[in-house]
Amino acid sequence: MPWPDDLRQLRAQLKDSGYDRQMAQAAERRRLLERFADRLSVHDMLNRMNEALLDGSGSVIVARSWQYDFDGEDSPATEDEQTDEIVYTLYWHDGEPVELAAQVGIDGSDSGYIIVDDLEVELAEDDAGDIAALGSALLEAFRDLTDTPDPDAEAAESDR
Repeated sequence: MPWPDDLRQLRAQLKDSGYDRQMAQAAERRRLLERFADRLSVHDMLNRMNEALLDGSGSVIVARSWQYDFDGEDSPATEDEQTDEIVYTLYWHDGEPVELAAQVGIDGSDSGYIIVDDLEVELAEDDAGDIAALGSALLEAFRDLTDTPDPDAEAAESDR
C-alpha cells in the first residue's frame, strides 16, 4: 500500500476513534484561554511594570503549558497536571534572580482564573474589574518581592 493510502487509512482511524474531536476541543480551549489572557493584557501590564519599576532591565517570559520546551528544561506533565495555562513571568536581577509570575488558566467549567505568585486573584464580572484586580495583585506581589511597604496600607494604619 503506497504512503498516501496509509495516511488516508490512519486519518480514518483517528476520526473513528474521536481523536480529531479531542484535538479540536483542546485547540478551542487554548484559543479561549489566549483570548482571556489578551483581554486582561497580562503581557502588557508586566512590560509596563518592567519599564516603570525596573527601567527596562527585566524580561517578560511567556510559557504556554502546551508548548514543548526543546531545551529540555521542562519535564512532561503527569496525567494529574495536564491543564492549559499561560504563565507570564517578569524576571530580573537585584543581586540574585527575582521572578514575579502570573498564571492565567481556564478551569473545567471554562471559567478563567489568575494566580499571581501563588495567590488567586478574585475576578470581577467584567474585564475592567478583572484588569484592576490583576493590577492590584501584581503591585502587591512586586511590593512583597522588593520588601516595599504599601503607602495606602500605612496611611490607613496611621489613621487608626
